[in-house]
Amino acid sequence: MWYLESYDNQTDLIADSYPLTAITGDEIRELIDVDETELPLEMGPYPVPLADVPKFAKYIEGDFRISSDNEYFIGLFTD
Repeated sequence: MWYLESYDNQTDLIADSYPLTAITGDEIRELIDVDETELPLEMGPYPVPLADVPKFAKYIEGDFRISSDNEYFIGLFTD
């Protein structure tokens, strides 16, 4: 499953992990600029610019909070 994860800049720990329901690799490519010249998308995680984070809200069920104190990454992780 694809996840959007936020890391606290002060602690470098995961602050939140959001499962992205029903998103595809093609949709991710459309939402953010992914450089796949060296590794395929599935080999992420890839950084998500703060300005692009809200684009993922429609794929997240439940509470979703965006913090400018965090860095965001998207990756394909097993459950």
